[in-house]
Amino acid sequence: MKKIVKKTLSIAGIVILAILALILILFTMFGNQAIKVGIETGATMALKVGVSVKDVNLSLFGGKFELAGLKIENPAGYQHTEFLTLDKVTVALKMSSLLSDTIEIEKIQMDNIQLTLEQKGVTTNNLQEILSALPKSEEKAPQPEAAPKAEEKAGKKMLIRELVINGVEVKVKLLPTLRLNPIVLKDLGSDRPINIAELTAQILKAIAGGIAEQGKDLLPLDMINSIGSGLAEQGKKILETAGQAGEGILKGAGDVGKGASDALKGIIQKKD
Repeated sequence: MKKIVKKTLSIAGIVILAILALILILFTMFGNQAIKVGIETGATMALKVGVSVKDVNLSLFGGKFELAGLKIENPAGYQHTEFLTLDKVTVALKMSSLLSDTIEIEKIQMDNIQLTLEQKGVTTNNLQEILSALPKSEEKAPQPEAAPKAEEKAGKKMLIRELVINGVEVKVKLLPTLRLNPIVLKDLGSDRPINIAELTAQILKAIAGGIAEQGKDLLPLDMINSIGSGLAEQGKKILETAGQAGEGILKGAGDVGKGASDALKGIIQKKD
């Protein structure tokens, strides 16, 4: 009898291990794929251009998520196919929060971004077009009763303690490469958890602010003006979490039709 019980327990243990192994295999095959599709869909929704990801990997036991090979396409009508490429993203997260409505993330680190700025006409460039298409930062209007279902479709929300953006290189035709200082964002989603689309918008706004601030003595004036115009359309508070990078770009930027904020007006006077 004891031998039968022992054998039964042994078989049960093997079955349990096999089931766990199958779950891990299925997660690797479909879980990561689902995350990849979610990122691509959310980012495309935010930027209104195609976004693709080469590979993603979530470690169930390590509390770590990695993304490699993100590409953002240019809007229509530009010479280059790609607007931005990102080599690697590393995310440290609270694994237990994956089962809740809000995913808690301790840190996101983004490394090696290459952004190609391309002018179209006198007043428009690819970055300005993408900025203009981003969701505005103003308070959202009260939603009808059916709104919760719409929010559920947007995917899980996130609370991000720290986001670090390293190694941003901005390339402009016939000009030296502009290398941005590291950008650090804190407590994204602390007042209201954000989704992938909103996070994408926050990141791109912060990079645009850094370009406008650090490129004012390198980039053509009309390009700086158009970037400032795109930032101004987002409202005065879009870079509150972005630290000092680009902070002055938006001060007094109430009139989008002027094409630049008060900070940019100072640059114009300096150039004259």
